Amino acid sequence: MATVLISSLIVTMINVMIITAEAALDPLCGASNEWFCSPTDFDHSDAQEQVFPSLTLRAECDPAYYNHGAQTAYAHSSCAHGPTCADCLYRATQIMREYCPGKDGAQYGNEECCARYEKNNFCGASE
Repeated sequence: MATVLISSLIVTMINVMIITAEAALDPLCGASNEWFCSPTDFDHSDAQEQVFPSLTLRAECDPAYYNHGAQTAYAHSSCAHGPTCADCLYRATQIMREYCPGKDGAQYGNEECCARYEKNNFCGASE
C-alpha cells in the first residue's frame, strides 16, 4: 500500500512539474528548447541584425522595421522570469544568429523566454 501511495505521489509531482514548465511557454514561440529557421533569406544582409534589438526589448508582437524601403518584420518575445529576462533574450538572439544567419524568420524558446520574428504577420498585429 505504501509503495502505491509513493508511486502515485511521484507521478503527481512529475505531472505538476511538466504542467508548470508548459505553462511558462509562449504559444507564439513554439516548443521549449527548440529553434526554427525560415527557408528563405532577407533581401538585404543586415536586415536580421536590425530586427534583433526589438526582440531583446520584450516585443509584444510588434512590427520591427528595417531600413530597406521601410520593410517590416514582426517581432515577438516574452519571458517567464523577470530577473533573467534580458540575458535569456540575448542568448535567444545569439542562437538565432548562429543557426539562422540571414533568414527572414526564426524562433527560439526555452522555459525562461522565447523570441520569434518573421517577415509575415504571424500574430495578427496591425501595421
